[in-house]
Formats: sequence, structure tokens, C-alpha cells
Amino acid sequence: MPPLAILALATPAAAQETLSPQQAETRLRGCLQAGAAGAPRTGLREAVIAVRALCTPQIERVRANRVAAATQGLTEEDAARAEKRATRELNDEIARAIANFTGLRTL
Repeated sequence: MPPLAILALATPAAAQETLSPQQAETRLRGCLQAGAAGAPRTGLREAVIAVRALCTPQIERVRANRVAAATQGLTEEDAARAEKRATRELNDEIARAIANFTGLRTL
């Protein structure tokens, strides 16, 4: 089997690995920083879109961890509000991080 085929088969397993919430946060920050280095400099909105597309797996993993922590033990209605709040906070953090890494300031 060619080396690239082996790598392609190994990638999904690596994407499924178990990470602690702290490890997931660290990986997300690393992805945001790396993605920001190659992000468009035409505006913050474009940079955020590009970096979020690149870091979607990391964002989803961190979001899942934060939502689980925020909704633990809550009723359905309260859990729904907590999920929205946790998601908004993460999205804001991501945009601020990309702004800091790129030096871009306006959406």
C-alpha cells in the first residue's frame, strides 16, 4: 500500500482520539494560531471564516466539552440557554484570538 494511502487510513483514527478538555483547548489554540498565519489579510471576517473552516474539528471538540460542562445537571430549558451561552462565548474567544494572531481588528 502506498504511504499516502496508509496516512489517509490513519487520519480518521487520529481524529477520534480521546483528549482531555485541556488538551482539546490547547490543540484548538494551536490550530487557530497556525491558521491565522495563513489567513487572508483582507479583513477579520474573512480571516475568521478561513481559520474556522481549517479548525472545525478542534472547535467542535472544545464546544462539546464546554457545552457538556455548562449543561451538566440542568433542566432542558436551562440547558438550552447554557448551551447557547457557551457556544457564543467560544465563538467570541475564537474571533478575539484570530484578531490577536492576525493583527486585524474589524469584522
